[in-house]
Amino acid sequence: MSSSTERRRSESANSRRTPTPPPVDDTPLAAFFAQFAAFSFKENQSSNKNFDRLIRVLRIDAKDPQKREVREGFKDALVQEFNTRFGTDGNDISNWQNLCGVLRIDPVPDTIKECRKCVWDTHVNLVDLIDSARTGEPVKLFASLGELTAYTLQKPRKLFPKENAYQGGLLKELLREIINPYFGKRKNGSAKRKERKRKQKATRAAVELDF
Repeated sequence: MSSSTERRRSESANSRRTPTPPPVDDTPLAAFFAQFAAFSFKENQSSNKNFDRLIRVLRIDAKDPQKREVREGFKDALVQEFNTRFGTDGNDISNWQNLCGVLRIDPVPDTIKECRKCVWDTHVNLVDLIDSARTGEPVKLFASLGELTAYTLQKPRKLFPKENAYQGGLLKELLREIINPYFGKRKNGSAKRKERKRKQKATRAAVELDF
């Protein structure tokens, strides 16, 4: 097979795996921040830094009910942004292959089962994942759950909503694996149960409980 034919096939496969991103102005996060006339959304800045700047611009007191209302709107926008960038159907292989591409999994698997395994074995902050899709910067990957947890909880905390009405099937599946990961066969006594509980505690710290 000629090299030009191989190149065309490779480009065609990549185009199927990576959907064209929507214009920034049309995304849920941009629409959320656009509600506030006095605020200027910086697309190359992290979502959390944009939100912190918004709170300062609005001069909302920590006890002001408006702050919770604005935060809830931000959480909704984060979830909707994930849906826009990565899809909602957990049974669509193109969604999983897109995730694998953003997570720099190479080669990208050809089955949903293998994609799931590769994605679940990768430690990444979900807010960073969304920001990476918008900015084009490579997403930061972590060697362990402990490193991811420490990073997630440092200020400014990059916490992702654990539950939200806008979650699609793909996101629900990812969060289910983060919060209740499966660590091997459920047998052979208490040692494995203790190890699972330890790892589950670490993973739960990497997603938001109620902020």
